[in-house]
Amino acid sequence: MTRDELKRQVFAAIDRRAEEIVGIGERIRRQPEMGFKEAKTAGLVQETLGRLGMAPRGGLAMTGVRAEMTGRGGDGPTFALIGELDGLRVTGHPEADPATGAAHACGHNAQIAGMLGAAMGLVDADVTPRPAPKSGGGK
Repeated sequence: MTRDELKRQVFAAIDRRAEEIVGIGERIRRQPEMGFKEAKTAGLVQETLGRLGMAPRGGLAMTGVRAEMTGRGGDGPTFALIGELDGLRVTGHPEADPATGAAHACGHNAQIAGMLGAAMGLVDADVTPRPAPKSGGGK
């Protein structure tokens, strides 16, 4: 498969999940959390990555989440999908959390949704190797 064919497959996979991806961004937007207190958002990220078959690790630098995948080429170039979880304290914002003043006036809700959408596209386009089938025999 060529690089362009692979890109088209990833883009198509993301398009198929567009409603889900936008829904994630909206869910985060409606529950803004201040920096280092993003428990709900981190939980959603961890849950989403887990549903994609990854083994996410949470609690990094307090609320950070990390998951890894190996490409079909094995060891080699590495890249990262990174997104920020926090909202900002924006006094008077119409969607601010009444208790904390946090709002997603910064767009991090869309950034996380886009990061998760990219991960979905990579998984759905089958760019990662499948686990080897387990043999039916003994040791």
